[in-house]
Amino acid sequence: MHLNIFVSQKCFLYCKGCYSFSRIEKCGQFISTKTLVSFLKFAYNKGINKVTLCGGDPLTRKDIIELLKQIKSIGYLISLDTVGTSIIKSIKNNGEVIAEKTPAKEIAQLVDNIGIPIDGSTSEIFKLFRQSNSDLLSEQLKICEELHKYGANICINTVAHKGNLCDVYNLSSLIKKLDYIQKWQIFQYAPLGKYGILNREMFEITENEFNNYKSKVLKVLKDNDKIQFKDFKERNKAYMLIDNSGNAWIPVYDEKLFSDKNIKIEERKLIGNINNVDDWEKICNCLRKEDDRK
Repeated sequence: MHLNIFVSQKCFLYCKGCYSFSRIEKCGQFISTKTLVSFLKFAYNKGINKVTLCGGDPLTRKDIIELLKQIKSIGYLISLDTVGTSIIKSIKNNGEVIAEKTPAKEIAQLVDNIGIPIDGSTSEIFKLFRQSNSDLLSEQLKICEELHKYGANICINTVAHKGNLCDVYNLSSLIKKLDYIQKWQIFQYAPLGKYGILNREMFEITENEFNNYKSKVLKVLKDNDKIQFKDFKERNKAYMLIDNSGNAWIPVYDEKLFSDKNIKIEERKLIGNINNVDDWEKICNCLRKEDDRK
């Protein structure tokens, strides 16, 4: 089972279809670096050796470089899911600096896999899902080029949704030109998280539509082993999430639970909380049991 940890609530974008439960929590929730590192040392000794840092956007965390250094020194393979905007510039929001310019070289050296989102072949299509005032596509391509300059392993993450189905050939042609990327992950839109549920009618696609999207991608890129298609069923219950409050839980899509479009974060089935040392064994046992089943 994948271990995903929220390390920041802030983000560079406001996505209409955001699945992240980070935005549901009380503003300002935060796991200390000391707690994160101590838990990850314990988990590593229990056989867990991979972690994905997400959020929010991890690059908005002020001590992200130091955190990455400490996690890497333990021995982890690190994935980082980020919009990446601070790779090319400092970011301000309402006059507040939410992220200083992040050194691309250090990120490339510390992270084993960097996930960068590209959901459309134009900024207009891109912005149907991810909102920004900037030329979003141009920025994402600049971010990729900057990371590639330092030898980063880059994964492009694409959400296939109702708004970009007609763009599949153009997007595939664009990705094909990025011959330096290590992986292209294509996800079927999942109605998870507060905004993912509220806006599901705007984005949700059927299994058949996703399979059709897949076949069109493969017409352009043929049997490219860099491409991974991840439908909703495959991802359901497939990872453990540790949120900004330290709660460890497994996101599960339940039609009945989400039918009122107003999920309450307290309704999650919690495994434990990493702020409580006594829960660490239980959390790691759950991760290992899921791996054993596979």
